[in-house]
Amino acid sequence: MKTIVIANNKGGVGKTTVASQIAFYLGRAGYSVIAVDLDGQRNLTSALGGTRVVGNALQMLEGGEAPSFSVDPGEVVLIEGDRDVPVSSDDAVLQSTVAALDGLDGADFCIVDTPPTFSALVYGALLTADFMLSPIELKRFSLDGVEGVLKAFVQVQEINEGIQFLGLLPSRFDAVKKSERETLLAVAESYSNLLVPHAIRNRVGYEAAEAEGIPVFEVPTASGKEAAAEFGAFFDWFIEAIEKED
Repeated sequence: MKTIVIANNKGGVGKTTVASQIAFYLGRAGYSVIAVDLDGQRNLTSALGGTRVVGNALQMLEGGEAPSFSVDPGEVVLIEGDRDVPVSSDDAVLQSTVAALDGLDGADFCIVDTPPTFSALVYGALLTADFMLSPIELKRFSLDGVEGVLKAFVQVQEINEGIQFLGLLPSRFDAVKKSERETLLAVAESYSNLLVPHAIRNRVGYEAAEAEGIPVFEVPTASGKEAAAEFGAFFDWFIEAIEKED
């Protein structure tokens, strides 16, 4: 099983959009998927509203054990979020997170959505991960946020030597705004080898998909179709990048 952790220490960058749509697209491609919502805001749980729930994040972390379940090919199952999931620097939280996520098995992919902080919970998730993907918003001071993401990755890699950094994914990108276009160029110049060659635009189609708990390729509007084509292109890149690292 390949575990991909979606992480950034800044909120509002589209982590849940990316995590939920990756899970849906993997399912459509025939892969079995476990989606794990570690964020107390439970946004991934809402975005995967019709998905079969196989566990609760808080119960899993408190026991340090993964729940027992099976996943069919092409199915996405959910370990739902809990508002009381701890966000702290406690070593016990880190250890229980590692133990619980290490125990997950039986699927092709595990997609983990995380809270907007590099807490013990998030570090624990990264210590079990095969890949880290970081959506970034192209606002002012975005470069400072990128440096925090990369610092966290380097720290994790010292212990989890096998983890790979998939890249910085421009998210909620508004191409109409000159400031965001300029920031994208600045990020590309500073981190050319780390920037994902796709961007997730700020589209109503994604909002509709999350509100209804469905994949964006099922949103029938023009914005939904544009978003589906855009995310589909990113997904093709994503699968190729994963397979390249095998």
